[in-house]
Amino acid sequence: MFYCGIDPGKNGGLVLLDENQQIVEQVKFNKEEYIRILGSYKDMLILLEKVHSMPKQGVRSMFTFGENFGFIQGVIEANKHIYELIEPSKWKKYFGLIGSNKKDSCLKALELEPTLKCIGKRGGYLDGICEAYLIALYRKLTKENQ
Repeated sequence: MFYCGIDPGKNGGLVLLDENQQIVEQVKFNKEEYIRILGSYKDMLILLEKVHSMPKQGVRSMFTFGENFGFIQGVIEANKHIYELIEPSKWKKYFGLIGSNKKDSCLKALELEPTLKCIGKRGGYLDGICEAYLIALYRKLTKENQ
């Protein structure tokens, strides 16, 4: 069984964990990579972050975001995967990140998994990968408790 977390944002990411919480795949948003990963692994539980527009976001950026979200859903459904949408508040509450920023999510992800490749070429955090990791881990840990 694999656990897949997807942050569909502009700087989003996808992280796939195996049954032992080991990272199998981790990528920044990339259409070709998403098609490859979602087409290669069959036994997976997917959590796709359910996000919405935010105040002061531009029309163009929201259109692009919606386009990316729809693309991801389409690839998931074309591969006949079952997936769930999850509100950010749900997984953030689980990890004690309510009211925090993206940097806090990255620090938490690195605390839990120091080998996570979420530092960019210029030293900044790749928050999409960090949050995708936390989403996948949330799915794995809560599935165990069901």
